[in-house]
Amino acid sequence: MSTTPGLRRDAQANLDKLRAAAVTVFSRRGLSAPLEDIAREAGVSIGTLYNRVGSREELIDAVVPDIAGAKLRTLRERTLAQESPRAQLETFIAEMIDLQLSDPAMNDAMLRRYPEAVLLINACERSMALGAELVENAHDAGVLSRDFTPDDLLTVLWLAALASHDPAAPDGWRRVVERSVSAAWIAGA
Repeated sequence: MSTTPGLRRDAQANLDKLRAAAVTVFSRRGLSAPLEDIAREAGVSIGTLYNRVGSREELIDAVVPDIAGAKLRTLRERTLAQESPRAQLETFIAEMIDLQLSDPAMNDAMLRRYPEAVLLINACERSMALGAELVENAHDAGVLSRDFTPDDLLTVLWLAALASHDPAAPDGWRRVVERSVSAAWIAGA
């Protein structure tokens, strides 16, 4: 929702307020937060939101860089700063889980709850492509069992995403996730 040529100044101000409100509300409550709450936070009507933005998915895509961009760049930098393939994969997993725990919007992104939000899905795909590359690097280095695949990595992160925000999830979910990954490392490598 950058400046739109030909848009009246008050309409552009509403777009800017909606964008800022969406970042705040989505980050606090997740991508499924009621759009009415975003409109209220922006100080506009729900009709204005739909008139200026269109749909939830369009609003999500409009704020993806603010919600996920910097966080995913930081995750990538921290991951690739590690010296060994094992440390890189362990960092990637830990950082992804921490993002899911701390940011409901990132958790919703990981679960791909809004597949029509194209920019959001693209950001998820780039992150998972990094994860797949890290798995392959660990295989090539001989430190990770070939039985642990990029699909297994996605499954571990999916489990963490579901469990981390479900009040009914058993307390031991994180321990199970950690054991799943620990079992995949090749002893003595």
